[in-house]
Amino acid sequence: MQKSNLLILLGGLCITSFAQTITVRDRSSREPLQDVVIQDKNNIQVKTDIRGKANASTLLKGDSVFVYQLGYATKKIFLADATDISIDLSAKSVNLDEIILSANRKAESKIDVPYNIEVIKQKDIEFSNPANSGDMMQNTGQLFVQKSQAGGGSPSMRGFEANKVLLVVDGVRMNNAIYRGGHLQDIMTLDPNMLDRTEIVFGASSTMYGSDALGGVMHFYTKNAQLSSDDKMFVKANAMVRYASASQEKTGHLDFNLGWKKVASLTNITYSDFGDIMSGSTKLNGYTNTWDRNYYVKRFGDRDSMVKNDNNNLQVGSGYKQIDIMQRLHLKTGEHLTHNLNFQYSTSSFVPRYDRLAGDYSGGKLKFAENGYGPQNRLLLAYTLNYDAKTLLSDNLKVILAYQKIDQDRITRRFQNTSRKTQMEDVSVLSANIDVFKQIKEKHEIRYGLEVTSNDVKSSANFKDIVTNAETPADTRYADGGSKMSTSAIYVSHAWEVNNHFIISDGLRFTSTNLTCNFKDTTFFKFPFTTAKQNNQAMTGNLGFTWKSENDYKVSILTSTGFRSPNVDDMSKVFESAGSTVIVPNPTLKPEYTYNFELNLSKVIQDRYKFDITGYYTNLTNALVVKDFKLNGSDSAIYNGTKSKVQASQNVDKAYIYGLNGGVQFDFNSNISFKSVLNYTYGRYIDSKNDTVVPLDHISPIFGQTSIIYKNKNIDGEFFVRYNGKKSSSDYSPSGEDNAAYSADKVKGFMPGWFTLNIRIGVNITKNLRLNAACENITDNRYRVFASGINAPGRNIIFSLRYKM
Repeated sequence: MQKSNLLILLGGLCITSFAQTITVRDRSSREPLQDVVIQDKNNIQVKTDIRGKANASTLLKGDSVFVYQLGYATKKIFLADATDISIDLSAKSVNLDEIILSANRKAESKIDVPYNIEVIKQKDIEFSNPANSGDMMQNTGQLFVQKSQAGGGSPSMRGFEANKVLLVVDGVRMNNAIYRGGHLQDIMTLDPNMLDRTEIVFGASSTMYGSDALGGVMHFYTKNAQLSSDDKMFVKANAMVRYASASQEKTGHLDFNLGWKKVASLTNITYSDFGDIMSGSTKLNGYTNTWDRNYYVKRFGDRDSMVKNDNNNLQVGSGYKQIDIMQRLHLKTGEHLTHNLNFQYSTSSFVPRYDRLAGDYSGGKLKFAENGYGPQNRLLLAYTLNYDAKTLLSDNLKVILAYQKIDQDRITRRFQNTSRKTQMEDVSVLSANIDVFKQIKEKHEIRYGLEVTSNDVKSSANFKDIVTNAETPADTRYADGGSKMSTSAIYVSHAWEVNNHFIISDGLRFTSTNLTCNFKDTTFFKFPFTTAKQNNQAMTGNLGFTWKSENDYKVSILTSTGFRSPNVDDMSKVFESAGSTVIVPNPTLKPEYTYNFELNLSKVIQDRYKFDITGYYTNLTNALVVKDFKLNGSDSAIYNGTKSKVQASQNVDKAYIYGLNGGVQFDFNSNISFKSVLNYTYGRYIDSKNDTVVPLDHISPIFGQTSIIYKNKNIDGEFFVRYNGKKSSSDYSPSGEDNAAYSADKVKGFMPGWFTLNIRIGVNITKNLRLNAACENITDNRYRVFASGINAPGRNIIFSLRYKM
């Protein structure tokens, strides 16, 4: 009897000591999910680790447990005495809340902040398969993206674009002293394959981010090196190859993580080869010959010739290549102290300016034989310290020290001219950010910090005869004696949770900006000055009110102010715009200020239907616009041998922008859902000198996207329609930034409305291998996005194969 009792006791001990493991993954991406909560009826909880695994030995067996994580549908499972259980969680498409990082530079609940924020997650990026980060933004249906060439993409937010919206990567502002007011391509230097998530904060965000954040902030968070949660080395790898037919794109990507308990490394590399883009063959009614690529320039021996294009849908001179590298190191030196080193490098081949190569004519001939950007190089070195021990002054302290170097060369050569002009811009940026978070009791959160930046701009230029190799000086794009721009700022923001349903948010920021541009050689232009200086200060703030009920409704009101100090590009640039216009420096510029009001409404019904609408109004004072100007008393000047109209950036008295953004989401069942977004913007500035109201530039036509989405355990699918309304001639800005010369009406400006039908699918072939396929622009429509200088791709078949371990 004693022997049998002993055997029973030993058997029971063996059973209870055996570690039962639960593994939780995302149903569609197959990625392991960390910090998933598994709870039994006695409220005993366990959480999954970095591998998506949890030890369930402490949980009650023979009963149901709940598995949940924010942003996913809660799952109820029966926990038996099994050795391993695998669980797939489905992301909730109808959801009011998720964790965000960007609104106040700190992790918090989206439902608690008064801002309108869109989150693009890694699995969304992988499913949509964007060629670059500009396409990734366009895929949201909430950002308008202009393109002058294939190697670019200039996002517009609430009527603001280029240097009036802010790009941030891993807490470091990308906007530098030469970010221009026209259209930018710098977003292309961010590889979407290296991103963990991207957060888009709509509306003025100057309190937390300072200058330039008038239309909003696009904050890109790259993948971080991950430490192991146990004594075993944590290995994670991700490899992808992709092909796209419209540009004959060939992309290869690899990233791998090696993690131990105290140190981890992440290596990321992507190579892309983009050929010339094939535009659509189905032309718009009434525009049969619009945007044909009938001729291109080719050099035979020592002579340029215009060659007839065999297929005028093929946009010859749009292809380029790019390499992106990232290396991250994560070091944990204490229970509360971590260090992170971040190295990013992006370089390209020559990137042709297709708009200038195909759209500029002079005397019936193409104007340029060469026009584009030399290798575009972006280097980032950043060190981040994170300290999360609670002290008298902080619960979390983050310090970011960064160095950036940007090399941006412009190369132009006129048709049948042997003189090649190269303008070289080298920008070095040093920055330091300190962000502190402190919770006071349970109701109040304080965030405060400082930011210091220093920009050093070197601008040089030369002419080189491509036959004799003889070099001579050329006019520089910016002040040839060098330019320096520095900023220093302090901020404080506060959130008060009055009760469970009402939160008040407020904040203030003070920024000081210094700018000096030195014009050493005035041979090419007789400027009436040799030095231009500015010293500006700005106080900005925000006040927001949020009423909420979890997964039910959210109502928020936000008032905020924003500002943008003139930079080197505004104050010292000389360049040739489209249509024989030359832009010249104007040292009398003042900072722009915005006063903003917005109302956000969100409502969820029965956990299946979600409705969102945002209305906003922005009033600008000292708005910077490009207008006719006089240089040394003359309204024209000879530039590159051509008599050109003189224009310059100037402050106008007042401008205003208002708009609406709306969206609906329906979950018909656990597999099929519907989503639609629509965006409308209207903007004008008041020309008091001429007593007229004039269209602002960069104001997109009405646009949106509507999708039917299918999700199952191993298959995801989406059929979507993307559409733009027309841009009428009366809505084109006279500044030239809307690129009327590249529209359907090259004189007055006009862009027809368009739509595309698209489908994409993702299939999990195995646990580790996934196939993604898409057909974009199914009907092969010929169209061009407003203000763009290149046609969008025609029918585009995309395949990618991704392996994860």
